[in-house]
Amino acid sequence: MTSAVGGPSSLPSMLGKAFDKIDVDSDRRMSRDEFKAFYEILKPGIATDEDGRHLVSEAASFERMDHDRDGSITREEMVSTGVLMPAELCDDSLAAMMSYLRTRGTESADAAACLLERIEDDALAEDPGSGARIASR
Repeated sequence: MTSAVGGPSSLPSMLGKAFDKIDVDSDRRMSRDEFKAFYEILKPGIATDEDGRHLVSEAASFERMDHDRDGSITREEMVSTGVLMPAELCDDSLAAMMSYLRTRGTESADAAACLLERIEDDALAEDPGSGARIASR
C-alpha cells in the first residue's frame, strides 16, 4: 500500500518538515545540492527495475518538481508534485523513514536520516513534555 501527498497520511507533513531542514540556507528553495538528501527520502516511493535500480533518477525527479524551471524547488512545487510513498514509512514519528534510510548504508541516505533526526529533535525542543522520542542509531 502506498500513500500520496495530499492523502490522509502524515506524508505531506513529513515531506514539509524534511523540506524545511534540507533547505539549509533558509531561502525557501531547494537547490540541486540540497535536493540530494531529499531524493533519498523519495526513493522508497520510486519503482525499481529487476536489478534494484530506481527507474526515476535524482535529476529526473528534480526536473519533475521544478515546475518553473528556475533551477530550484519551492515548497509549493514540491507539494503540487505527486509523490508516492509506502504507507508503512509515513508514520507521524518519522521513525520508520529514519530506520529505512539507516539500513540503506549510503552516505546520502545517512545524511537524509540525520536531517530527519534533527526534525524530531527540534519538535522535542518545542514540546519537551510530548514524550515522543525516536530511538537514534
